[in-house]
This record gives sequence, C-alpha cells and structure tokens, in this order.
Amino acid sequence: MKLTLFAFGTWGDVRPLVVLGIGLQTAGHDVQVVASPGYGDWVQARGLGFHPLRDEVHGLIAQLSARDVFNPIHQIQIVREVLPQALTRTGLDLLEAAHTSDALLTVEFSLAAFLDVLPKELKLILINPAPLTPTREFSSAGAPPWRFPFSALYNRFSYRFVQRMAWMLLAAPRNTLRKQHPGSTKHSLREFQAVLAATPALTVVSPHVVARPTDWAAHQQITGYLFDDDPAWTPPADLSPFLAAGEPPVYIRFRSMPDSKPQATTRLFVDAVQQAGKRAVILKGWAGMGAADLPESIHMLKYAPHNWLFPQMAAVVHHGGAGTTASGFRAGAPTIIVPHNADQPFWGRRAAELGVGTAPIPRGKLTAAKLATAIAQATTNRAMQAKAVELSQKIAAEDGTGEAVKVITAILDGSSPSRFG
Repeated sequence: MKLTLFAFGTWGDVRPLVVLGIGLQTAGHDVQVVASPGYGDWVQARGLGFHPLRDEVHGLIAQLSARDVFNPIHQIQIVREVLPQALTRTGLDLLEAAHTSDALLTVEFSLAAFLDVLPKELKLILINPAPLTPTREFSSAGAPPWRFPFSALYNRFSYRFVQRMAWMLLAAPRNTLRKQHPGSTKHSLREFQAVLAATPALTVVSPHVVARPTDWAAHQQITGYLFDDDPAWTPPADLSPFLAAGEPPVYIRFRSMPDSKPQATTRLFVDAVQQAGKRAVILKGWAGMGAADLPESIHMLKYAPHNWLFPQMAAVVHHGGAGTTASGFRAGAPTIIVPHNADQPFWGRRAAELGVGTAPIPRGKLTAAKLATAIAQATTNRAMQAKAVELSQKIAAEDGTGEAVKVITAILDGSSPSRFG
C-alpha cells in the first residue's frame, strides 16, 4: 500500500515517523513523509519518499520567539493569530501529497484541521506521541490532573475538553480549506469526536511509562517508543575532552521552544549549574541559546544525538517534549522537566510519579535557585538514580517500532477498523 506519514513540527515530530516509515517500507509498503522542507534531504537519505510543505517550521518558530508563550491565554491567541494561514497552506500541501495514497498516518491534532477535506476513502491511523485517547484512568496529556472525588468522570471529560478546544481553535483553517474544496463534508464537533473514537490509534510510548488503560478498545494500543539513533555521528573535537575532564555533567536543552531572551535564559542556566556545584552541557538549539565568556565548567554544544550523549550525563534538563523525555528515560538519567505548553506538563508529572525525575518546574516559574535545587536532587538522590536505571533497562528490552509495524499491518489488512462512517 501507499502510505503518507504527516508531521507538522520539528525534529521531535519528524524523526519518530521516519523510523516508523522505514519499518513500514521494510514490510513492503510504499512510504512518503510530508513535513517541513528543511527535512527533505535527511528523509530521502533514509530511503523514504518526501513531499515538502511550503512553510518552513523555523519561520513559524521565529514568529513565536517574540511572544509570551508562557501565558496560557497568550498561547491560545498565538494559535489563532499565527497558525491559521500556515495550516491552510499545509492542508493544501497534504491533500496534494495524499491524493493517491491508501492511508494517512498522523497525530490527532491534524484531524481537527483537515478532517473536512480528507478523502473519505483514505484510511486514517493516529500516531500519538502522548496519551490522547479517552480513558477513565488518567486525564488527557493536554489537560491538568484532578486528584479529588469523581476523578474518573473528570478524566473522561478532560479528553472531550481537549478535543473541543482543538476543534474550536482550528476552525479557521478548516473552514477556509472546505471553501476551497466544493463538495467537501462539513463535520460537527460530535462527528469529529466520533471519528477519533473509531479511528485506530497508536500511542507510541513505552508501556512501562504509561500502561495501556483497561477501558480502551482493541484498535487503541500502546506500542512503545520509536527511537531514531545516529550511529554514524562523531563528536566534535572539543566535546570528548570536556566529558573526560571531570564528573558527568548535567545536560540542559530547550531547543525548539521559542525564547525571546536567549541570553538571559543562558545566564539562568549558568547560575543554576554553578549554585548546584555541577558541570553542564548546554545545547544551543533553535532557542538561540548562547553566551560569551562561559566558565570552564560549561560546554556549549550545537548538536549531539541523545543515544550517544544522554548515557554520559548525570541528569537531563529539558522542556518535556515527548521525544526528549523518552530519550532521557532510555538513558537511565534522572530527569528535570521545565514544561512550556501542550503535553509537556504531563511528562513532567509522569517522570516524578515514576520516581525517575524531580517535580516539574513550569517555565514561567523557573528561577536559577529552583533549577539548582532540582539539579542537586537529581544528581544526589540514589533512589531516583536507581529507578531511572531500572526503567531504562525495561525500555531497552522493548521493540516499539516492530510492535507498531505489526499493529499497523493488521489494520491495513482489514482486521481492525480504519475510518468512521
């Protein structure tokens, strides 16, 4: 079959889908990836087809960098102001790419924007990097938890709420796309939620991190992480000597998260590391981190693959993206999550609940003193360190990609539902 894998996002969104695409292509399918044009050469070098979106994700991030992204109200405003035009163009690109495909594999978010114009004969499979399928057992990754009576009712409601918010916030691009495609079907919120309930959904997370809820249907599965390693990568000349020069450092990275004051954020990192009395590797990333005259205990790094770097770290500090969180868990390094938005608070809570990380520090409340305290805890708490190693051993024994390919193959063979209505 011809499969289209769609990722509207950064490396953390694209890389897992490419890993999955390679597995599906090895299983005999014709796979193409639809993503930001900057990933084209890399995707094609992995042997997959590629259809570029017309918008470069870096440009959208640049627009966000000057905004207050830590305020939830401002986050909603940003979605309404910045994303509609880009998502309209993205929808047109996706339709062009998928018009000859048999199935579309994407995240739940995409359906809220593009459901009205997707061909009815196109099979849909959701590939979610966080729990988004309703359950009574825990709240949606996009909603805060509720630890009071009637939590099961709240948990189910939280998924409906997140779905409603996505449907409302993405109404503009959805309506524009529908107007440009006469004959397309206008769906209601209730119909959108029915589509989500009937569409096969794979949550690509370790079952040791999130256990599969007992109230999920058979076409809703947790299959394991989709890790992408880079075995050919070699470290820059100055990195290995730094790592060998002292105790294992702490890794700090917000990478793709917008930051309007990167120098001040870098200063906060340096102050926190020095207060904790530790060494650190700080990733520059797209957030623009950088500072002159750094102390010898701080190494500024442009890039290193997580599978190579993280096992050498005493702890990892990051924004809580699903991919980085997974890499930290696999490496056995205690985790400190500074959530910015979306599912990141969920992963911060989950790391603490598993005992492999400190309590999350929301980005809007981050200070050097709070980060220093968390670093000291993560690098000295023996119980936390032991639990982190134990979890990494369990994850190492899994084959998330193989399991996902097996489940998707069953869906494509017709033994599982693939479309509502």
